[in-house]
Amino acid sequence: MTARAFLLLAAACIAFCQTPPRTVTLAVDLMVPCSGPHIGQPIPIKGRAEPLCLAGQPFLTEMDVESAETRRNSSGQPVVFLTFHQDAARRELQVTLKNIGYPIAIVLNGRVLGTPTITSGSRMLYLDGGFTHAQAQAVVRSFYLRPQNPR
Repeated sequence: MTARAFLLLAAACIAFCQTPPRTVTLAVDLMVPCSGPHIGQPIPIKGRAEPLCLAGQPFLTEMDVESAETRRNSSGQPVVFLTFHQDAARRELQVTLKNIGYPIAIVLNGRVLGTPTITSGSRMLYLDGGFTHAQAQAVVRSFYLRPQNPR
């Protein structure tokens, strides 16, 4: 095997032999007192005495994402910025306007990334999971690997 053929095979393997990135799951859900109807284990919320639980009906999922890109937060750390399809953006705006002052849970791949309190109506979302730049890029890529929601 010539050196050139070996280099071509090595380059092809680097491009195609790596473990493919997995698709992503996303659930953005309201949080409710654990004493009522809910799903999952109690989740501690910073600044609250009692933990809360997921309401169980996410108002946004990975299927609602129109685009994803990496950006930087105010501290310069990588975050994933999501924009949603028009109907999902309207739904998010309606839900957030009705629930100002209440926490939501942002669940990525089954892990609670954060429980921010809704401060205003919104039509987009940042995923701030303490990502490295490479991790944020992998999350962005994984949003493009999922089946597209028919529109």
